[in-house]
Amino acid sequence: MTTDHNHRRLSAETAAVIITVTCDWDGLDYPVAGPHNPGADRHFRFNRGLQALQHFNRHFGGRIPLTHFICPVYFTRGRRLTEYYAPRIAELIAHSHCEVGLHLHGWMSLVQACGLTPADPVQDTALPDWGAQGENRLGLSVPYVDEAGALRLDYGHGVPLGVYSQDEIVQLAQAGRGLLLANQILPNAEACLSFRCGGWLANDAVLAALQNTQPAFQYEASAVDAALFPAGSGTLADWLRQLWGSRRPSAQSFLSNQLFLAAYPRGLAIHTHGNEVTEAQPRLIQNLLEIPDTALLADYVGAGFMVDQVARAVAAAAQQNIGVHVSLGFHLESGGDPRFGKVFGHLERVIEALDEIERRYAGAIRYLTIAEAGRRWRAFGELDKAGTPASGLG
Repeated sequence: MTTDHNHRRLSAETAAVIITVTCDWDGLDYPVAGPHNPGADRHFRFNRGLQALQHFNRHFGGRIPLTHFICPVYFTRGRRLTEYYAPRIAELIAHSHCEVGLHLHGWMSLVQACGLTPADPVQDTALPDWGAQGENRLGLSVPYVDEAGALRLDYGHGVPLGVYSQDEIVQLAQAGRGLLLANQILPNAEACLSFRCGGWLANDAVLAALQNTQPAFQYEASAVDAALFPAGSGTLADWLRQLWGSRRPSAQSFLSNQLFLAAYPRGLAIHTHGNEVTEAQPRLIQNLLEIPDTALLADYVGAGFMVDQVARAVAAAAQQNIGVHVSLGFHLESGGDPRFGKVFGHLERVIEALDEIERRYAGAIRYLTIAEAGRRWRAFGELDKAGTPASGLG
């Protein structure tokens, strides 16, 4: 099939701009006190997140599919919590038009449940954690009660996955997917082929490991434009600039990005307009299709930025007669946390953005999950293993 034939088929069958909307489930269900939680609900952030998702589905009539990147830590803090979270997550997934992908943060309980010794920022003061401030080596943490009734503290959310070896990451990814299966969040392993790294910190070891799981992951959604994080805004921002910018691979192995730079030699620079939006399109990293998080997550950008990204994509698609991908999203717990919004949390920014996008561009956009977008890109795009960008979506 020729490229011209592909383009004619694109024009006839589909919209030119594909939008993927993602929800990251980090396991940050920590206690919230005060006027926002008058009933002292111990799972306030989790439950509000579920309510926000239900509101999103009602608002858009269930026609916008979500890609849920779920961290299996919900099932590694003891039987009581597993029994609380699992049926609620499974019910929401079962009644939604969505995809479930794997999301891995370096939580102590999760790493241990996957059969590895956790990389502990408290025990090893040289170990980085983007959440660490001053003497607080824990970063973000979640208290819970273990099987023996003892109060425990789960931490490691900000430990980059790349501090583990490639073989260890394979084990974490396979065991993590197994936890989703065991708790009936997935029907089978083949239903979970998309991945997003905690904090977007997918280094070479992560990108290689994902291709060596059984079954192998097909789609990866961690690459971001680090220019969205201003210089001096913290450890995470600095790491992201090294991972996804145009710098050479870092001497720190957990920031090595040789595989990424082979596919994207200029890095990603959407926010500063250093690249056109079409420079940040899906490309192969060996056998893994990288689908960049081009419009980031609502915790970090406002509705206006998301709308602007789609506007640029619509213009590029019209001018060049190609399919263009835009990704945007939010986190579960902060998406519903009313401290970050009027009624719900950051999800309100996503709804505001999508309402405006639909008002302006209803005939020029189409919503797909990450895997659906990736499959179509592989089918209709011109991809090669050297990292040539895809030419369109079917």
